[in-house]
Amino acid sequence: MLTIVAAVSSRTATLRRLVVETLAERLDSEVELGAFSVDTFPRVLVRGTGLVVRLRGARDIPPLVKIESFSIEGGIFGLLQRPRRFSLVTLQGLEINIPPGGPNRRDPGSPSPADTPGEAEPGQTGPENRRDSTGIHVEKLLSSDALLRIIPRKAGKDPKEFAIHWLEIDGVGVEGRMPFRAELTNPLPRGMIRTEGQFGPWNREAPAGTPVQGRYVFENVNLSTVKGIGGTLSSTGEFGGRLERIEVNGETETPDFHLAYARRPIPLTTRFHAVVDGTDGDTYLETVNAQLRRTPMVASGAIVGIPGKGRSVQVNLDITQGRVEDILHLVMKSDATVLTGRLALKTDFNLPPGPGDVVERLQLRGAFDLDAAGFTDGGVSGKLASMSARASGTDPDNAPDRVLTDLEGRFTVTRATVSLPDVRFRLPGAAVQLAGTYGLRSEEMEFDGTLRMQATVSEAAGGGIKGFLLKAVDPLFRKKGAGAVLPIKVRGTRDEPKFGLDVVKAITPK
Repeated sequence: MLTIVAAVSSRTATLRRLVVETLAERLDSEVELGAFSVDTFPRVLVRGTGLVVRLRGARDIPPLVKIESFSIEGGIFGLLQRPRRFSLVTLQGLEINIPPGGPNRRDPGSPSPADTPGEAEPGQTGPENRRDSTGIHVEKLLSSDALLRIIPRKAGKDPKEFAIHWLEIDGVGVEGRMPFRAELTNPLPRGMIRTEGQFGPWNREAPAGTPVQGRYVFENVNLSTVKGIGGTLSSTGEFGGRLERIEVNGETETPDFHLAYARRPIPLTTRFHAVVDGTDGDTYLETVNAQLRRTPMVASGAIVGIPGKGRSVQVNLDITQGRVEDILHLVMKSDATVLTGRLALKTDFNLPPGPGDVVERLQLRGAFDLDAAGFTDGGVSGKLASMSARASGTDPDNAPDRVLTDLEGRFTVTRATVSLPDVRFRLPGAAVQLAGTYGLRSEEMEFDGTLRMQATVSEAAGGGIKGFLLKAVDPLFRKKGAGAVLPIKVRGTRDEPKFGLDVVKAITPK
């Protein structure tokens, strides 16, 4: 045994060369290695520092792998076997930089030979059946407090970084699929990801084409790390593909989703299918089915990086059987439900990058249709009921407590202001057209428009002397198909709206 130990100990230089050559051949890379030592009693223990693995000819990007220090453990007889076998590799200060591709990099949408069964080149076998031709086999690799950096394909975009708190890989190599388990922090929104799956075989010519598959749990996600929104999200799902095109199927649950300025939590759940470009972090939302309390929504879009600025969210949103009170609950500050009714809505949602609050950066453009809507505020409802009665030529004192209406219109949202260039709603005996703005933060409103009544001005005023005297002005406001058309305005806030006749417009000659 002493002879064996002496022989093994004398081959430190040989083992050092084997480590360097194995990594260079497996990863098609240039390898640098600092200090290196081998102990062989009572077990084999190899230590090293300053390991750097750099893709050949890629001096313009960070190294593929950097390791501050490492240890390799195994038995003496494993060291004497071919390939040499070790039970455990432990890494400290691991940094992984995934480049966007290589000289033979394929388009992300097209399959590579490794992804297509039965298309291996003549004389070759599939990756999982290929014999390991290298000189080292490792049963398990462990790493803690590592850094994974995704280098974007597009110039000027910031790399995406993940802090890997714990990583475990079985059967380490590049010529087969390696089972892995990991815990890492997602930077934005911030939360912990636990994942397990298989990685490899390593694509030497284009690392971004390396296959990966598995499942994940994304827990205790603090949405307030995205300025302007809040809530605690959890998500589970499965993923698979290549690093440059990873398909993800998952679901999320946020029981307390809210906008920071309103702080009115509402449950939000989603089920989604997305494609993630792992080389730059861009995410393409192919299908998202969401539920905001009782309102179902369907969306599609993309979350893409803008060089030097951050990430932009662009989504097409469609609601066909929604409830307007759910949307208002999310965006209004007051606890009172202002309006109820069935909602249909289509909008283009754009959230450009920037340091500002979400509500300040949010841009919307779309149209809505509200059916059988009712205002719950007694003051607003009473004014509308009185308007409806007068417009019909009946006594306002006998007006119902609440009238239902249909609303439709177009809208835009920019800088926390809702612009409504053309809103139309109908009441019994009247049709109203309005245009104006509403402040999401201030809740101030400023609308101008017209009231088209079934009754004439004198009929709307009721009987008596007032109605008699107003008969003289009926012709001034009578329009084809209507008793009268009056210019109106709405001012004030959501809590204290003021409806009135626009006197200036009413008396200004056309």
